[in-house]
Amino acid sequence: MSKLNLRLEDTSRDKSCKFPLQKLIPPLSVRVDLSFESNRDEAVFLEGLLVASSMRTVYSVPKHQQYLRGGYPSEPFVAEAAARAIFKWCHAKGLGRTGSTLPPAEQIEMIIATYKTNIPSAISQWLELGLIDQGTREELVVRMLCTLAHDIAILKNPDHEHVNAVLSGVSGDVSFSQMIRIEDFLRALISEKYIRDVLDARPSNLRGETLRDTFKDGYVHFTQFVKAGD
Repeated sequence: MSKLNLRLEDTSRDKSCKFPLQKLIPPLSVRVDLSFESNRDEAVFLEGLLVASSMRTVYSVPKHQQYLRGGYPSEPFVAEAAARAIFKWCHAKGLGRTGSTLPPAEQIEMIIATYKTNIPSAISQWLELGLIDQGTREELVVRMLCTLAHDIAILKNPDHEHVNAVLSGVSGDVSFSQMIRIEDFLRALISEKYIRDVLDARPSNLRGETLRDTFKDGYVHFTQFVKAGD
């Protein structure tokens, strides 16, 4: 994965396509499976542009050919490229021109704050503009939160040599295709206010170990969400 050079084209290169935080549209389409509205000209145009320039696959086209149905199949290499594109954007956005002089721990917190602020904001704005199918918004929010927790858990791992190499300027790549400890995933997903209660929870119908102890050797691993049917 450290040798992966695949890059996704972004819609900002097309002058006729102007949407909020549009550089995040291609990689987030890969990671969280964005479904676009078929009754909005802007959304139809955007999905066609993703097919033409950002490796989106056409699944079907109705007889009237007024829109298409597309998505991204399960493809780990494309998912990894998308994860790196999101990290690169958040790294540049979060640190700017002066952030690289800060200690690594502070850099990580600034990058993570950019993830937490801009990715939910981007999807919210795209929903408000009618670009994304409103009927899928609940599931989309869950996919987005799980993807954020996945990436943040990786960035918070102090033993991740790729993250340290990027922050030190030695390398430009971070690998997101790796297993994550369940506890780390939950800590990235759940608020600090409630995480202790969740980790210390026990089964309500029998005497058993806490969730923390039960899954102390457990890991979670996924790269993207894709359509299994429609």
